[in-house]
Amino acid sequence: MNPGLRKKLLWLHTWTGLTLGLVIVLLAVTGGGMVLRPVLDEIVNRDLLVVPYCTAPLPLDDLARRAMAVHPSGRLHSIDITADPNASVLVRFANKDQVFLNPCDGRVLGQQNEYGGYFGVVDWLHRFRFMDEGRLVAGWVSLAFFVVLIVGGVALWWPRKGVPLGHGLKFDPRLPGSARTLNLHRVVGIYSALLLLLITLTAIPISFVPVKQWIYRLAHDVESAKPKSLPAASGQPRLPMQTLYERARQAMPEQEWMMLRYPVKPGDSVEAEIREHGVPHADSKSYVFLDAHTGAVLRASHYAGDIGLGRKIYLYCIALHSGLVGGLPFQLLLLGAAFSIPVQAYSGLSPYLRRKLRKPVRTHLTLRLAKKTVLTPDISAFEFVDPQGRDLPPFTAGAHIDITVGEGLVRQYSLTGPAADRKRYVIAVLRHADSRGGSIAMHARLAVGESVRVGMPKNYFGLDATAPHSVLVAGGIGVTPILAMARQLAAAGRSFELHYCARSRGRAAFVDEIEASDFGGRTRLHFSDQLAGTAVDFHALLAKAPPASHLYVCGPSGFMDKVSGAAIELGWSDGQLHREHFAAEVRHLEGDCEFDVKLARSGKVVRIAKHRTVASVLVEAGIPIPLQCEQGVCGTCLTRVVAGEPDHRDAFLTAADHARKDVFTPCCSRARSPVLVLDL
Repeated sequence: MNPGLRKKLLWLHTWTGLTLGLVIVLLAVTGGGMVLRPVLDEIVNRDLLVVPYCTAPLPLDDLARRAMAVHPSGRLHSIDITADPNASVLVRFANKDQVFLNPCDGRVLGQQNEYGGYFGVVDWLHRFRFMDEGRLVAGWVSLAFFVVLIVGGVALWWPRKGVPLGHGLKFDPRLPGSARTLNLHRVVGIYSALLLLLITLTAIPISFVPVKQWIYRLAHDVESAKPKSLPAASGQPRLPMQTLYERARQAMPEQEWMMLRYPVKPGDSVEAEIREHGVPHADSKSYVFLDAHTGAVLRASHYAGDIGLGRKIYLYCIALHSGLVGGLPFQLLLLGAAFSIPVQAYSGLSPYLRRKLRKPVRTHLTLRLAKKTVLTPDISAFEFVDPQGRDLPPFTAGAHIDITVGEGLVRQYSLTGPAADRKRYVIAVLRHADSRGGSIAMHARLAVGESVRVGMPKNYFGLDATAPHSVLVAGGIGVTPILAMARQLAAAGRSFELHYCARSRGRAAFVDEIEASDFGGRTRLHFSDQLAGTAVDFHALLAKAPPASHLYVCGPSGFMDKVSGAAIELGWSDGQLHREHFAAEVRHLEGDCEFDVKLARSGKVVRIAKHRTVASVLVEAGIPIPLQCEQGVCGTCLTRVVAGEPDHRDAFLTAADHARKDVFTPCCSRARSPVLVLDL
């Protein structure tokens, strides 16, 4: 599809859903509520519909008089009789009121308007009986739903050339936020599209008389006028309804249900609407017209042989729309399709409203460096405060902040101070000999009193509050988030132990503070210069931990791999292992090459340079990508891969996720193939 046309169709699809969505949901939910009426009616209204076995019913005229006695002001409209000896007789009045009677003794079982009771109210809502020309309103909404939302939705869903058709048939629960919701919208929409097309197409001739007439003309069928009774002799009364009922039965003896209509005006015939045995659906009706005074059959039209093709097509539309064909399996399919509409309404509307109503998010603070403390020859602590003395946004143990240390130079540092202290953010920074500018700028150029741009606290290394015991392991500067965790666990009275590994006491930050704390007795210090050349036995250390303990480790990558590897060998599950993942920058490798990203929905192709991320290039091209950490930690930008091989460089997905190659993180990952096709 042409990208410009696609954009216009998407706009039309969105705004049709927004403007007509509530009406469409009303039609769908009420329609779904009606689908199982043939199955549930005898359960819901059993006291009105079911009677003891009756072999000798009273004459219809006696039953009508009983009904009139409880409804004296009404005008009789019709009587419903079935061949089932356990079924009640229904007397209808012109104002839609209905009286149910026991055919054997004439006892009134109850009264209910045609649009009363559960199914009646649902039917009243579905047909828009609460407004003038409600049927036309429902019809126009159905037509818009058919053309714009269903046909247009399928067109928007349809994969472009080269994209597997099955790609759009899978729901991916791993996608984040709005991406997951929109994925649900597309998948549910395509699976329900065929049945929704059937429902809306069959609604159109029901709603629009000209369409019904067009079907008749197309089938070379003509709606015959109802025949009139012969002129009655002076004073000749109308025959009893019981007599007319018996004449209609003689004309069509194989009937299982009949509705006998009372004539309204002098000269009107009596119409018997009949369902015979063996017809394809409940609306396959035959008709007998009787002279009201003589009982002569004026016309008899059997469904099988006398009803025209146009009439049959129209009746099939009603039956398909109402679930009167195919039995319970088809009814359940229609029910599922009807109730997919609320899911579609939510999954389509929710991302739009989230985007439109989302309040601007505060992304950074301007703080003042209040204090700078040398902790070791290589580590300094930095304390930031609000220039106006206001409370800072809260954080939890394990959180970090982004600090802009120079033009375009942003680094991440863990918060190490007490989470309860809202007046300051404290970090510790190790001066790296091979620093590319971050740690050198913090140590050498940042002076007390200077203002610094600081990002809002983020936490991808949070504590699990349900853990019965926590093992905290820090390596070198990795003590910064681990110290905050120890403080939080101690304040909450939780069970934990702290292991701090460093080359020597002189190069370990916060040692005196840890030893003097109320959790000093739960801390073990492991200094390399005191271990006589032996390494810490992490297997033995972790083997002593109570069952279901959780491990938190932070430090150099090799150190974290060693500790985590020991836990995995001991059988610790992924859910028990936690490690700090933020890095100073997105990894770029010597072998990185340019590659193309193709957007499956629009066909647009963008070139990704060696030292650019996919996310940054797409955002520049006007393609919205949800971003947060921008380092492959949080999974916010997770995107489905349609074709091509991603080069995973994130810390969010598991090894199994990487092996499937069907999603990747565009903020940091790249491609091994020349072209990567994304579901965008």
